[in-house]
Amino acid sequence: MLTWKNNIEALRNLLSNARQCLVTSHVNPDGDAVGASLAWWSYLKAAYPEMEARVAFPNRCPEFLRWVEGADQAIVYADGSESAQRYIKGCDLIFCLDFNALNRLDGMGEALASHAAPRVLIDHHRQPADEFQLAFSDISMSSTSEFIYRIVAALGGKPLLSKGAAEALYAGLVTDTGSFSFGVNTPETFRMAADLMELGIDKDEIANKIYDSYSEKRMRLLGYCLQSKMRVFPRHRAAYVALSRSELDEFCFQPGDTEGFVNFPLSIKKVRLSALFIESADKTHIRVSLRSKGKDLSVSELARKYFNGGGHFNASGGKYFDSLKNCEDYFEKILKDEF
Repeated sequence: MLTWKNNIEALRNLLSNARQCLVTSHVNPDGDAVGASLAWWSYLKAAYPEMEARVAFPNRCPEFLRWVEGADQAIVYADGSESAQRYIKGCDLIFCLDFNALNRLDGMGEALASHAAPRVLIDHHRQPADEFQLAFSDISMSSTSEFIYRIVAALGGKPLLSKGAAEALYAGLVTDTGSFSFGVNTPETFRMAADLMELGIDKDEIANKIYDSYSEKRMRLLGYCLQSKMRVFPRHRAAYVALSRSELDEFCFQPGDTEGFVNFPLSIKKVRLSALFIESADKTHIRVSLRSKGKDLSVSELARKYFNGGGHFNASGGKYFDSLKNCEDYFEKILKDEF
C-alpha cells in the first residue's frame, strides 16, 4: 500500500538540489496555515543552510498569529512589492501547505501556476487537484502542522526543530483541532503535543496569545452576531450568521476577527449545522464557512455541491458569487431541500 512515506526520498532529492525555495499557504491564512508554513520554513533553514527559503502568504495573517516566530519576515503577496515578485520568480522549489488547489491563493495562484519550478503539496484536505509534481496528502492528519511534524521526523530532522518552530506547530495543531475537540483521530496527535512540550513550549501562554488577545471591537462584533444576526432553524437543526461589509466596517473589522464565529451556533443543543457568510471587501462574492457536529453530516459535500468549495467532514468552506441577501435565500432553500 502506497503512503505519503513513499515520497520521502523524492522530497529529500528535491531539497538537496534546491537553491531558492518558497513556502506558501492559502488566502486568509489561519492558525494551521501560519503554524505549518513558519515551522517548515524554520526547519528548512536549519537543515539546508546553503538554501535560501522564504514564506509568502497571499494576504496578511491575523493579528493574533503575528507573534509566531518568522511571521514578521513573511512576504505578503497582496502588498505587491517588486522584491516579492522577484523572489517568487527566482524560486526553483515551491511548497504548498494547507490547501489543495492553486485557486486557494487568489492572484498569487496564477503566478505560481505559470512557474516552472516543481510544486510540492503538503495538505490534509480531501480531493487535491492535479497541479503538484509531488503530493503529500492524507486526510487522516489532524492538521497540516501535524503532517509537517511527521515529515520532519521521517527526514530525521526532529533534533533540528527549534522552540520557535515547536510553538508554530502547536499553534497550528491547537487551532485546527479546536483545542483537541475535533479532527484528532490517532494517539500520535497527542504524542506530538507531548513532544512539542518537551521542546520547551508553554502551551498556556500560546493559548493566551491565540484566544485571549482579541480587540474590544472584535468582542462587540461577536456579541452583535449572536444577538442580532444569528438565525436559527430548529426544524432543520441549523443556524447561520450573515455579515455585510458595512457591518464589518462598523466594528473596524480586521482579518481574523471572525475566526471561530461559525462554531458558536453549534453550542445550541439541537443545532448540528452552522454557516457563516461574509461579504468580500470588493463585494464580488460571499465567503462561506460551514461547520457540523457528529458523524452523519458532511459539510465538505455541501461545500462542494453548493459553494464551489470543500474541506473536512465537519469543517469546510467555499464562495458564493452573488449578493449577501441572495446567499441567505440560497442557503435557506438548501435547508428545505436537504434537511
